[in-house]
Amino acid sequence: MPKYAINPITGTFDQVADALSLPQTSQGHYALLSSAYYGGSGTTTEIVTAGTDVYQDLNFTVDSSGLYDHRISNMKSAAATGHTGAGTTVDPIVFDLEGLTLTSSCSFQAVFRFDPDEDGGRLDSRLCFTKNSVSGDSPPSEFFIEATSAAMESGADVDYAQSPVIKFIINEDITTHGVGDAGSFRFQVRSDVAGTVTLDNLTLSIF
Repeated sequence: MPKYAINPITGTFDQVADALSLPQTSQGHYALLSSAYYGGSGTTTEIVTAGTDVYQDLNFTVDSSGLYDHRISNMKSAAATGHTGAGTTVDPIVFDLEGLTLTSSCSFQAVFRFDPDEDGGRLDSRLCFTKNSVSGDSPPSEFFIEATSAAMESGADVDYAQSPVIKFIINEDITTHGVGDAGSFRFQVRSDVAGTVTLDNLTLSIF
């Protein structure tokens, strides 16, 4: 069975010969891997023409061996698992930041492929954050951090591999203010052409 570990330089989740061989400079990580890492395939989401040009949540099925929970102790004490959601477009995977404070920072990586149905498309990705109660909004308001856009210059019906890394600090909007009162986030994509997204891996690193 392949082994995976956080790369201390990039903050990404990489396959290594020995998972203990990489020095761990991060405080912890929480990784969700699909069956693509265990002889199967990733989880697909179809973006139809009517769904282009809007950010949307993705389907994602975590392999039975694909949960790597190495969160810091404060996070484990605050929540039994580091995410919620069934992994569907209507109930997506949401990463829980409870247990983190203003001294923390994070790096997030998604590994996926996009197969566009048309030439000349562009793909965007972002993290959609839900704020804690400090904002006073009901329901809690959201903010976003976008990754660099990807141009699909080789035409349609080609798998374009993507692995955006988004770094962020724990600020007042998402820090832990009490039991059940912290920020959270989910990963979203947007395409200006129809196509198929195949999601393989979602990894949160804590620094």
